[in-house]
Amino acid sequence: MFILCLAPLIKAAEQLITLDDDTTVKVFVFAPEDAGAGPWPLAVLMTGGQGHEYIARAQFWLGKELADRGWVIAVPVSPDKRSFFGESGAKIPKVIAALQASSNILPGKSLLVGVSTGGSSALEIASSNPENYLGVVAVPGRIKESGDLPPLKGLPIFLRIAENDYFRWHKRLPEMTERLQAAGARVDAALVPDARHTFTINWDELDPWLSSLK
Repeated sequence: MFILCLAPLIKAAEQLITLDDDTTVKVFVFAPEDAGAGPWPLAVLMTGGQGHEYIARAQFWLGKELADRGWVIAVPVSPDKRSFFGESGAKIPKVIAALQASSNILPGKSLLVGVSTGGSSALEIASSNPENYLGVVAVPGRIKESGDLPPLKGLPIFLRIAENDYFRWHKRLPEMTERLQAAGARVDAALVPDARHTFTINWDELDPWLSSLK
């Protein structure tokens, strides 16, 4: 299990994006430093909790790890201190479109990454329009317990849940995996041994999966 921290030595650029409903979303952006010349693919890191700035900064460590692997990482901050679900989650495709106007970011499909609540929102957002996304990394994440999933059209999903998750998400992993696969997703799912909810990412597992998307 890892402990979230503010990681004060990790710096990110800040960008304010005004959407068509006049909402302004603050986004922290990490660009690769040693991954050759851009443009680079975009990964959007959906933070846990209520999606506010404290949590966004606490997860900079993951943004930095992904940037070191050749991704531009965008970490949006919820403008209303609510998680990015439903109407709030519908802001993310608009944020992505604004970010992809940059010459440093590849157009087209992007990756969604999330931890805890962020993993769940990443799964929900990608499920709405799976053709717009390279895949989803939910470490951990969950889907709604009931209701039909839309066709997921081969959406790649990397899903990890703690073996002893204190929200009991691990009890639902087989059922979630089956539902996602039945909807057409390509799911790489597993339990993380000796973890309670959040955990250290096994990059030996995730790196090959990420490479397959590029």
